[in-house]
Amino acid sequence: MFGLRSFTIGRFFGIPLEVNSSWFLIFFLVAFTLSTSYLPTALPEQSSTVHVFIAIAMTAAFFASIVIHEFAHSLVARAGGLKISRITLFAFGGVSQMEDEPSGPGLEFLMAFAGPGMSLILSGIGFGAMAVLRSIEASPMLQIPVEYLTYINLSVAVFNLLPGFPLDGGRVLRSILWAVTGDILKATRWASRMGQLLGYALVAVAVVGVLRGSLDLIWFAVMGWFLSSLAGAAYQQQLVKSRLSEVPLSSIMSSPVTLVPAHTTLEEMAHSFFLGGQHSRCPVVSEGRVIGLIELQAIRDLAREQWSSLTAGETANRDLSEVVVTPDVTVDQVLTRLEPSGPGAVLIVEDGRLSGIVTRADVIRLVSSLSAHESS
Repeated sequence: MFGLRSFTIGRFFGIPLEVNSSWFLIFFLVAFTLSTSYLPTALPEQSSTVHVFIAIAMTAAFFASIVIHEFAHSLVARAGGLKISRITLFAFGGVSQMEDEPSGPGLEFLMAFAGPGMSLILSGIGFGAMAVLRSIEASPMLQIPVEYLTYINLSVAVFNLLPGFPLDGGRVLRSILWAVTGDILKATRWASRMGQLLGYALVAVAVVGVLRGSLDLIWFAVMGWFLSSLAGAAYQQQLVKSRLSEVPLSSIMSSPVTLVPAHTTLEEMAHSFFLGGQHSRCPVVSEGRVIGLIELQAIRDLAREQWSSLTAGETANRDLSEVVVTPDVTVDQVLTRLEPSGPGAVLIVEDGRLSGIVTRADVIRLVSSLSAHESS
């Protein structure tokens, strides 16, 4: 997703939580900054070893609050009938990945506000804890981390509520524009432009700050560039998705479907079915019934000497619950199933008969043709 590998570290409320490799870098940078700058100033009487341990604990707590923020989004979305495929922590925070878009502006508003709302709640709890700790004159080693987490959660809420897509505040803005105009594409365009303007403003603040000697503000330039880039990309994605919502799978499916008998060896599969073929996935049949889906990558992952002994039936993915669809389903509705982490293909079944197959390659060709048409 982000160009780097992600690792699943657990499931909470039935939703997988992933950590992208880029997250480890930002975890280190935050902990390093806390242990070498913030904590030595706040707790000068403590040793550097103590600073390191407290910094690691504070960084872990900070990212735990980001996870809670993202789960607030996800649980509200799921309550609204949307399916959440996973939550991923990466260099710039976290993201909840939905398999569907909100069906209306009301759900989008609630879902978008849930994350910052949870961050505000965490900040409020922190302010209460700060008051208690001060009243009992608790050790600064307790007060300083609580104070930091309180204000960092407040900052996360305020930043995310900025009205620029794809920030949460931008999604709130989009939901309002969507409700007013009735057009999600137009709402996305306006909200994305606000996101780009906010990004440019952050870059401008960083430039002015650096010229005045405030090197810490260089992070504003990084965030501004990231936000403006995401905003532009988000609108293009919505534009493509709107076009794809008009295209039924039946119009791009490959038919008749190349079927692989279950007894076919992987050696024969590689040479007779995949070599020079249009698709890298094929349905596997046994006694006239589709029993699974086999992909070229699954064969490549096996040792070359196993190809002559293993069959397509033994190697195929037999879970077809996310693969079978009807011809009237539109392309935008199956995009998540065509991601690298999904099955990568869908089988078009009509009246119990296999009519065709649509793979990631088919959709890529469609998107390329749409993009060429848009630019011409």
